[in-house]
Amino acid sequence: MDLTFSRNAVQAFSQWFGRNGVVTNTITSEVRRPPYPCVQIEPLPCCSPEAEGIESEYILKYYERLCREPLIKMQTVLIARNGKLISRGHFYPYTTDIWHVSHSLCKSLTGLAVGLLYDDGLLSLDDKLIDIMKDNLPPSAYINHRNTTVRHLLTMRTGVIFNELGSVTEEDWVKAYLESGVKFKPGTSFEYNSMNTYMLSAIVKKISGVGMLELLQKRVFDPLGIKHIYWEKCPKGIEKGGFGVYYYPDDILKIGLLYLNGGVWEGNRLISEKWIKESTRVQVKTPDETGIYGYGYQVWCKEDRRTFIFNGMFGQNLIVFPETKIMIATTASIDETFQNSPLYAVTEKYFGYPFRPRAHLPEHPEALQKLREKEKSLLMENSDIFTFDGKFDFDFIKSLNGVYSVASEDGAGLSIMPELFQGVHNCFAEGLREFSISVNEDGGSVSTLEGITPHKVSFGLGEAVPGCVVYGKESILTSAYATQTEENGEKKLRITVCFPELPNIRYMTIGKTADGISVKWEEAPGFDFMKRILDRTFLGKVLLIDRKTKALDTDFVLKRLRYFLQPVIKMKKIQKDGI
Repeated sequence: MDLTFSRNAVQAFSQWFGRNGVVTNTITSEVRRPPYPCVQIEPLPCCSPEAEGIESEYILKYYERLCREPLIKMQTVLIARNGKLISRGHFYPYTTDIWHVSHSLCKSLTGLAVGLLYDDGLLSLDDKLIDIMKDNLPPSAYINHRNTTVRHLLTMRTGVIFNELGSVTEEDWVKAYLESGVKFKPGTSFEYNSMNTYMLSAIVKKISGVGMLELLQKRVFDPLGIKHIYWEKCPKGIEKGGFGVYYYPDDILKIGLLYLNGGVWEGNRLISEKWIKESTRVQVKTPDETGIYGYGYQVWCKEDRRTFIFNGMFGQNLIVFPETKIMIATTASIDETFQNSPLYAVTEKYFGYPFRPRAHLPEHPEALQKLREKEKSLLMENSDIFTFDGKFDFDFIKSLNGVYSVASEDGAGLSIMPELFQGVHNCFAEGLREFSISVNEDGGSVSTLEGITPHKVSFGLGEAVPGCVVYGKESILTSAYATQTEENGEKKLRITVCFPELPNIRYMTIGKTADGISVKWEEAPGFDFMKRILDRTFLGKVLLIDRKTKALDTDFVLKRLRYFLQPVIKMKKIQKDGI
């Protein structure tokens, strides 16, 4: 199986990364999330920071420090203490009242579901995978997975070869996992792999008889007042486990509070204190490249037990400081997978040891008002809107109006949706055929024709406007704005398309040419993230070997990455007026 999986993975990745046509999708079934539910949720009780022993000015300084950080792009921050929300920060143009993709943050929810079955006496952490999944086991499973236990799955110590690329290349993930070989003896080393968490989801369904979301909804989410959460399923109808959740940041704070309360909510025990303690205790030390945190049961935690994290890539987090009862929920766009981002260093500096809230702190109305006003308009200093002087040359930007053709070799793989969204969500572009722009003093829009599918995004001039794009049969919210820049003495119109439910951002920088326009396509997370991924993986080395020199040349790698993530496409005008 591993040879087939590797071949399919290399083929899919090579097509995608090489921009040599539409990616051949080996998965026939489509699993797409529903549109964002426009509902009001029940947040934690609110109070001033001073009521919980923290100065409003101190919170403001934390936000200002995040705004200055050049390597992160914050979206939202919620800060709570003792079960009360003390600050809600919105980084332009994002808001906290929209659900957001979790990425791997939801692994901690999968661990919670396993804990329910553990408390019920329905499974032991030493139960073997082959005993639980004994029906129709492939013969190789008795050899490769005979010693793999639930504990190994929880702590990422299975060594299984089948990995996240399987979500793109395989229909039956359980079968593929059980047929896969292992790199090392289970229990002897740590290797982060989302398919371990998926197998925990499959185990929960196998033992409980219901899907993991249904189990958690009844036993945990309903008591906590969490009503709107969505978990994507694999082609066989099992929750993905390690990724695929859409949640409201306010609701993840409730999960954190349940952990801080030792598993008790409003006087009712929902999960055992033993499970909470064991989940958030370092069970295995992790490699240096993952950061300073060890790993518990699907939770990242520090050896001194002063911090634990529900962590999803690109900055989706719940950071908890048990000693001070402080919780910080974040959504962001960060070029990092684990805990090496400055976000964690800054947050630890402000709220980790030795920081201690005051026992008694008088209210400070003026400082609180200043904080509340700033919370609504936080602005990252590395954003286009921060550096923009507010001026537009309308003769120039109107001269860009029109419909433009895109050569098939240039448009392969290009989309209004960022490349990394396509890869993570297994929804690949049909190929850009036409690009249109229409702009005036009141705002504008860009439209793409991808294959036979049209997409349109409206934008404001120096001010974000909301919208929605339908991509891969999913309705995805947008918030887009344009700024004017200059590169090498040439005027450019730069359009920034944010996706409030996602960490991804699409940038399009448009300039004039003799017979049309040029468009530079960029995205975040993007170049830096992908470079690290390819540097770390064997797959990356296979795909990026220079065919002439037969070596992995750094300049060649960077050239290929820019071709993939930062292409500059020249387009010819085929119609005078814009759409």
